[in-house]
Amino acid sequence: MKRQKWWAIISLFVVAGIWVGGRYISPGDSYAIVLETQTQTIELEVTPRVEKVISLDGPLGETIVEIKGGKVWVSSSPCPDKTCIKMGKIPDNGGFIACLPNRIIIRKREAKIFPALQQ
Repeated sequence: MKRQKWWAIISLFVVAGIWVGGRYISPGDSYAIVLETQTQTIELEVTPRVEKVISLDGPLGETIVEIKGGKVWVSSSPCPDKTCIKMGKIPDNGGFIACLPNRIIIRKREAKIFPALQQ
């Protein structure tokens, strides 16, 4: 009888652990991003399985955005200082990348940006 009690308690903890882990770990696996240029706005869902290369046109030329392994980053840009490339990967960098010379903003959907950058 005691053995059945212990198995019931252990099973309860295992099920609770799986439930808690699923609720608090899974939401970080996917998120939405918004890619904005002067002429277009694109919304995409990012998951660890999504792999895309997106070309965005700005006044200076083509900016290349890569999505792979649940991360989003600028891999190539015609801007002179390449600050957008140095900004790192979303979500590691707080959810925001901007190429101001080429007028391109990439952000997590929930990320707030300054209104001046949206013009």
